[in-house]
Amino acid sequence: MRWRRKDGEPEREPHRATATPSPGEERPEASPAALGGAGAAGDPDALYDLAVLLADHGDTEGARGCYRRAADAGHLGAMCDLGCLLLTEQDAEGAGAWFRRGAEAGDPGAMSNLGAVLADQGDTEEAHAWWLRAATQGHSTAMCNLGVLLARQGDSAGARLWYGQAADAGNTDAMHHLGSLLEEQGDTAAAETWYERAGLTGHPVALFKRGVLRYQGGDADGARVCWELAADRGDAPSMFNLGALDNEQGDAEGALAWFVRAAEAGETDAMRLLGSLLEGEGDAEGARFWYERAEEADPGREQPDEG
Repeated sequence: MRWRRKDGEPEREPHRATATPSPGEERPEASPAALGGAGAAGDPDALYDLAVLLADHGDTEGARGCYRRAADAGHLGAMCDLGCLLLTEQDAEGAGAWFRRGAEAGDPGAMSNLGAVLADQGDTEEAHAWWLRAATQGHSTAMCNLGVLLARQGDSAGARLWYGQAADAGNTDAMHHLGSLLEEQGDTAAAETWYERAGLTGHPVALFKRGVLRYQGGDADGARVCWELAADRGDAPSMFNLGALDNEQGDAEGALAWFVRAAEAGETDAMRLLGSLLEGEGDAEGARFWYERAEEADPGREQPDEG
């Protein structure tokens, strides 16, 4: 059974930069022809809307051009989205420049995203400053990222404060992080409450962790429900635990099915376990296949226990 997430699995990482809607009220949808006409006339809102439409239809080149024209005209949403597009192209420098323009113009989404880029580059001091500015304007992702940063720096009280504010604002990742912090501090009842709140929105890591608490408290059925919900959302560690639970309860066929799903979803413990099971059945080729996949994905890790 897995009790904790392995290094590299979603746990306590700052949010990466994300596209944000442009400020102001939502505008009614317009046809591509109408947007194109208004965009040709230089209307920044129309250019932005056209860029979003093009991006949604996979025309990255066209979207980039419209985002840039709208951003050059001062459209804050375009600056933010252009930065995000550049990040997908591994251009952190270009993305940071656009985020900084938006941040300096007062856009909290750009401030939060600039903080994420700076944190990736190791400049946690300036990242903290931008996240704080965005957080004081009510940006819940920035609040959550402040909590992550402070937790890493050993400031549990500060982390708890910002996680709490972000969670109260509806940020599900903050709910999960707050639950993790409370669990680390020994308050499992409060931790489970926050895991439950995050899990109600489908947060897979929170569902995994609530399942662990349920299992450790003797509620295997409750654990199964949590892990099945997380597995439905692609969470490989939860699939592994479902396999271990089935194995523990004598359902070898069900266990094997979950271990296969977990392995196919990238869970290296399941890959090694499948290798061991197949080796025991005399299937040397199948065993070698899973052992090699596990070693490629996670070199040097020891064989896990299936129960």
